[in-house]
Amino acid sequence: MGRLFVSLYVFIVLSLVGLAAVLDKVFLENDSKLDPWVAATAAFVSQQLSLPENLPSQLDGFGLKLDRLDVDSIAWPQDMAEQLQNGQPLVLFDDEYGQQLYILDSRNNQLLQIYHPDQPSQLNVWLYSGVFFALLALLLSLWTWPLWRDLSKLREASRSLRQDGSLPAISVGSASALSSIMHSFNQLGTQIKQLVQNQRELTGAVAHEFRTPLSRLKFALAMEPPPGSAPWQDMTRDVEELERLVQEMLDYASMENTAPEMDYSTLPLAELVEGLANRMAANCPPHIKLELQLSDAELLADGYFVQRALQNIMQNAMRYAKSRILVSIETDRDEIRLMVDDDGQGVEEADKDKIFEPFFRPDAGRDRKRGGAGLGLAIVRRIQQWHQGSCKVERSPLGGARFILRYPQTR
Repeated sequence: MGRLFVSLYVFIVLSLVGLAAVLDKVFLENDSKLDPWVAATAAFVSQQLSLPENLPSQLDGFGLKLDRLDVDSIAWPQDMAEQLQNGQPLVLFDDEYGQQLYILDSRNNQLLQIYHPDQPSQLNVWLYSGVFFALLALLLSLWTWPLWRDLSKLREASRSLRQDGSLPAISVGSASALSSIMHSFNQLGTQIKQLVQNQRELTGAVAHEFRTPLSRLKFALAMEPPPGSAPWQDMTRDVEELERLVQEMLDYASMENTAPEMDYSTLPLAELVEGLANRMAANCPPHIKLELQLSDAELLADGYFVQRALQNIMQNAMRYAKSRILVSIETDRDEIRLMVDDDGQGVEEADKDKIFEPFFRPDAGRDRKRGGAGLGLAIVRRIQQWHQGSCKVERSPLGGARFILRYPQTR
């Protein structure tokens, strides 16, 4: 906006100055030139000064008017006064009568003022103004043409929503006043496309994830199992799985739409991790050993979301670990690192950047016991972004995956 204002302001100033200079030259260039009657009248009056009583009538016959003024009625500059005293005529310009001739009558010590009463002003104000504003409008139209052209591109692009939810990209030069707006528009198109794609993936994920437990429920209901039987308990687990999937998808959808109001406080991180590990130990498979290697650290963050991120990482580790999970804390001058290691199969190098994307599951064919909508790690990444932190996965010394949650060190 500031760039557009400065550009328009400078253009208008330069246009006004330039037009005034050009039009003054065109309309007023004759002001300094003597009209034909002036030179002839000056010579005639100089010859007739010996007969002053006949001079008015003679000039009147030429269509000129003579006024006699007191010499001191006009405060002449020194050079003009000397010119009059030397008998030389002076010519001045008047807005009403045009050029006026002044001659000193030394006999009567009077100043003769001769002018053409019917002489029209050399400057036609209406014509001057009309030409001025017409040229100004033309120059402004030249300035607004690129702006109108780019706005037309923006209008047409905004009406061309594609089936994939994207908007066509707009290309303008870097010198365009709307370049920043066009850049924001292109970013908006990319975001809309991503949102539509996420919505479609969410719809597909819902259908895919719900299909298996719903099929099992439908089959079990057809068998009409008695309450408390094994099929009845399987139905209960299917309902719980459906509830978990729905809650996970709702959580992710809410995180994508708006960032929550964060409740920051200074957290004793080791105590927080130990408490969460004790609660999750009840759900940990019996063949997996959960170990803690904690150091004292204080973290300025929202305790609920830090636990939520760590819980998702630990649940992921419990799905894939073979026999061991290690949760540790490291600190240095710049950051605090919360790490979860497992001895599972690890993450392929090609999947390390994709694994935190929503709905991504590297093992698409895994069984339902390891199921999930592929949103847990996407939620982790969102939580880390809210804390100005980051998350990544790398090879663990235990042989599986090491997930690292980084938080900036507070001072």
